[in-house]
Amino acid sequence: MDIRRFINNNNVRYHLFIVCVTLIYSLVATLAEFHDSPYGSAGDLMVLAAQAGVVACGTYGLMMLLAINRWVFAVAFPVIMLASGVLAYFRYTAGITLTPMIIELCMVNDTGMAATLVSGTLVLSVCGSLLAAVAVVYVRFRLVRRPSVIPNAAAAVAIVAVLNLTPRLAAPVAARMPYSFYYCTSDYLRQRKVVAAVRPELAGQTVCRTDTMTVILVIGESLRADHVQLNGYHRPTTPGLASDTSVVSLPHVYTREIFTHTSVPDMLTRADAAHPERAYEERSFISLFEKAGFRTSWLTNQDAVRSYVYFMNECDTIVYANGGKSVYVFDKWMDTDLLPALDAELGRGDPLKLVVMHTIGSHWWYESHYDDRYRRFEPVIDSRIVSSCTDEALVNSYDNTVVATDDFLMSVLGRLRDRRALVIYLSDHGESLGEDGYYLHGADHWTLHWPACMVWMSDSYKSDFPSEAAALRANAGRRHTTDFLFHSILPGAGIEHPSITDSLNIFAYGHE
Repeated sequence: MDIRRFINNNNVRYHLFIVCVTLIYSLVATLAEFHDSPYGSAGDLMVLAAQAGVVACGTYGLMMLLAINRWVFAVAFPVIMLASGVLAYFRYTAGITLTPMIIELCMVNDTGMAATLVSGTLVLSVCGSLLAAVAVVYVRFRLVRRPSVIPNAAAAVAIVAVLNLTPRLAAPVAARMPYSFYYCTSDYLRQRKVVAAVRPELAGQTVCRTDTMTVILVIGESLRADHVQLNGYHRPTTPGLASDTSVVSLPHVYTREIFTHTSVPDMLTRADAAHPERAYEERSFISLFEKAGFRTSWLTNQDAVRSYVYFMNECDTIVYANGGKSVYVFDKWMDTDLLPALDAELGRGDPLKLVVMHTIGSHWWYESHYDDRYRRFEPVIDSRIVSSCTDEALVNSYDNTVVATDDFLMSVLGRLRDRRALVIYLSDHGESLGEDGYYLHGADHWTLHWPACMVWMSDSYKSDFPSEAAALRANAGRRHTTDFLFHSILPGAGIEHPSITDSLNIFAYGHE
């Protein structure tokens, strides 16, 4: 075979060009996405390499499709490289990746805010990406002739389709550049559509029987009731809360839902086993707090998800503590990052406040959610590949996140002791830690259905609402479902409304 003639073949030269483009793009973008992925063995590294290879195959298919027409490629590739260069810079320097929240922040922040993020290194990154893009486009025009359109287009579409429609392959591809540009933008637009939808108000008059009240709902993440020291767990995971006599734990709360995107709308609305559709058709209790004159805010350390973004936007304000974090980012992602936003809300003059704090808590990867101060139990996990971790290390790392949650909650309570305040902590679901061979919360298991739940009342609250405080302690040991939240947080805050079911109110005697 004449090698020179083979290389000069239009299709061969075209595919060699696409291979080079894929390598260049992978060095700019894909490497940034994977550089901090933890691994504990050569086998783990091979798994990560395989995932990076899948992403590279997706890049190959996309570039193959774009480069069939050199003019399309000349427009699209520099734009993709520019955006990828910027994101790669922030991925390396700040652990930030593209999410719908980042797009939202770009929409609401002004140019002055954007200017504060510009640095010399960022400018160099942008210039380098553009120079590389221009060089690649030049090569496409001068050295690569038009390939066979139909077979190459068909092959490119097939590659893109297989990688985006096969569930096990789609997850790593969709979460990383270049495909994350499409998926994050699409998710953001769908969220805007959900927010724009009109849900009917809950009928009936809203009455507030107090003129001063601070209510904080802390939505926990993956915290099991049986790993809380307050509930008899053999390890000191919640020493701060255990020492506070104003904390009342509810150890027997059951949730039907085992995923965040279904459990959060379920707990915020009147949804129950008989009427699950209410979670997606009705407003939440936040709307009733607003009608009662409360200032409402949502402080989040998690993604905005379509199933509950409507309720986030019921609030007067939304604050993202870590809008650029995702499950594919492995640096520190702490709930203490929410405290400055909480301080800002508490510093406002509004006498009536509802603050919803959506925490990252005990979400996998556990090592991201606590620092060395809370590493009480060792050894800990050293690989993101669950099967490479021992059950002992998984439990130790998980329990360390609970210690961090304890300290975070004590920091919240410390800011409220001189106020008439009520705090409810309710985790969205539990977590499997190797029981019966189940891990995390990907498959249904009993460990997922019993989330931690705690209530704290300030001295002023207990003095002014003695009946509610006494009823709560009387109801603490009973079995509940997360349905209680809607029907308890409102009367607990002194709000009356016809939608409240008294038998589900943990602050009332006669609770079922």
